[in-house]
Amino acid sequence: MPEIERSGTITRPGTRVALIRVSSLGPVIDALDRRGSKADALMARHLMNRGQLADPYFEIPLARYVAILEEAAQLEGDEFFGARVGGAFRPAHLGPVGLLFGSSATLRRGLERLARWLNAWQAGTAMRVREEDGALVWSYRLDAEFWPRRQDTEYTLAATIALAREAFGSAGRPLEIHIEHGEPPDSAPLTRILGSRPEFGQPGNRLIFDLDEANRPRRKEDRDLMSILERHVADLCQPAEGLDGLVGKVRTLVLMHLGQRAITLPVMASELRVSQRTLQRRLAAEGTSLRDLVRECRLELGRLRLRDGRASTEEIARGLGYADNTAFWRAFKTGTGETPSEYRRKR
Repeated sequence: MPEIERSGTITRPGTRVALIRVSSLGPVIDALDRRGSKADALMARHLMNRGQLADPYFEIPLARYVAILEEAAQLEGDEFFGARVGGAFRPAHLGPVGLLFGSSATLRRGLERLARWLNAWQAGTAMRVREEDGALVWSYRLDAEFWPRRQDTEYTLAATIALAREAFGSAGRPLEIHIEHGEPPDSAPLTRILGSRPEFGQPGNRLIFDLDEANRPRRKEDRDLMSILERHVADLCQPAEGLDGLVGKVRTLVLMHLGQRAITLPVMASELRVSQRTLQRRLAAEGTSLRDLVRECRLELGRLRLRDGRASTEEIARGLGYADNTAFWRAFKTGTGETPSEYRRKR
C-alpha cells in the first residue's frame, strides 16, 4: 500500500528540541493585528519579537508555537481562532514547500510532497499519506507531550483544506474530517470553516479524500521548476550552521524576492540574522557571493520562463528584477551565449 510519512526533531548539543519555522506563525500574528489585539505583548510573554518574524526561516521551539496559538485564542475570546486563521492560509505561507504543493499535477502528489518536506518547516510532527479502503487518507499528529493543542490541530486541518481547495478545486474538498479532541458545545462555526461537519474524538486527525479525484491530473508539471524547488527545500533541511545550508537559504531567499524587493547584502544579512561581514565571508568560503547567486538564480528562472513561452521578454525581465528588457538581454547573452529570443526559438 503506497504510503509516505515524514517527521523530525532537530537535535542541538545536550538537548533534543522540536523546532518550527516562524513563517507558520506569521498568519496568526497578522490576524491578531487586524483585530487590534496586543500581539506584541503576546510574543513578548513567549520570548519573541517582530524582528524574528521578518526571517521566515527563523526557528522557535514547537512547544512555544503551540502555546502561542492557545493563548491567542484566549486573547481573542474565540475558541475557533486557529481554524479561522487556517482557513485563510495560502501556499506562500509555506514558502517553497507551498509552491511545490500548488504546482503539483495531482492532489495526491501535492499532499505527498507536503508530507515529505514537512520536516523542513517543523519538527515534532508527522504527516502521513496513504490509500485506505479505496480513499486517500491524509493524517497529522503532534508529539504526545504537546498539550493542550486544539488550536494547532484545527489550524493545520483548516490550512490544509484551504491549500487543497485553492490548488485543486473540488478535489480538495475532503469526504470526511476526523479530529482527535472532543466536540465543543457548538461545533457549527468549525463546520462552516472546514466545509463539512467533522467527526470528533477520533484516534487521530485525518482528512479523507476521494481517491479518483486525488489522482486526477489538474495541471502539467514543469519538471525543471519542481526540481529547482525541491533542491531548495532540501537545502533548507541542512543544519543552519553549515556552509551549504547557508548558501541554500540565500538562494531560496533570492528566488523568493526576485522582482519583489531589492536584493542587497544588508537585506539578506538581516533576514538571515547574521552580520553583513559574516554573510560575505561565509559565501566567499564557498567560492561564491550574493551577486553570483543573484545572477545564477536569474538565469535559472529566465531559462524556465523562456521555455514556458507564455510571458514576453519584457514581463520576464520585470519579474526577475531587471531595470529593463535590454539589461535582461545583456545578462542572458553573457550568461548563456545566446540571446533570449535565440534560446526560446531553439526550445
